[in-house]
This record gives sequence, C-alpha cells and structure tokens, in this order.
Amino acid sequence: MKNSKQSNRERYKKWYEANKEQARKKKRENMRRYRAENPTKYAEQSRKAKRKIRDQLFDIYGDTCKECGFDDKRALTLDHIQNNGNVERKELGERGVYQRARDNYLPNEYQILCMNCQFIKKVETQKQNQHLHGNY
Repeated sequence: MKNSKQSNRERYKKWYEANKEQARKKKRENMRRYRAENPTKYAEQSRKAKRKIRDQLFDIYGDTCKECGFDDKRALTLDHIQNNGNVERKELGERGVYQRARDNYLPNEYQILCMNCQFIKKVETQKQNQHLHGNY
C-alpha cells in the first residue's frame, strides 16, 4: 500500500511540474467556488489564519510598540519602516506581506507599532514630503 501511495505521489508531482499553470488555475477556481458556497466558514478560517500569523509576527518582532511600548495586541500593527507598505501590499497582498515578514526576519524593513505611533509616523512623513516638494 505504501509503494502505491508513493508512486501516486510521484506521478502527481511529475504531472504538476508539467502542468503548473493548469493546476493553479483549477485550484483558484475551486477556492472561489468554495468561498462562494461557504462564506461564513471561509471567513472564520481566514480570521483564524490571520490571527495565527499575527501572533507569529509578534513572537518574531516583539509584542510591544517599538516607539512607545504600548502592548495591547488589538492596536498593534506591522509597520514598513521604509514606508513602502502600499506597494508591497499591491504586489503580495496583505497575507503575503505577513508571510514575507514571518518567513524572512527583516528588522530593517518591519517593526511593530501601535496605531497611534503608526498614524503619527504617517503624518510626520507627509509633512517631510511637503517640505521636500515645496507644498506648504
């Protein structure tokens, strides 16, 4: 029985390598259908997955705001130190950004900030950009 399972797995791997785009397209279609047929179940699974990866990020990058030390996780966020979060989210999606931050410890790119410090950083960055571009 084990040999049969291994050979099936090997055949599937070969087929998958030869038909990656077709397999990915089929998986996307199946996931769209599943989400449409089970919106409540999918939403709960999605929330759990997001919560799990956020907790992993707190384990890696810390569970307090780097600026002020605030520690209520409900108001903590993953901050892009170089202010390129919008570009990265468009490229990878929100969960993709979280996965990248989790899988590759990048303390020069990411930090944990509370929402207040994140907002203050955004306002300060906008002020700096206005002065650089002469828009007062």
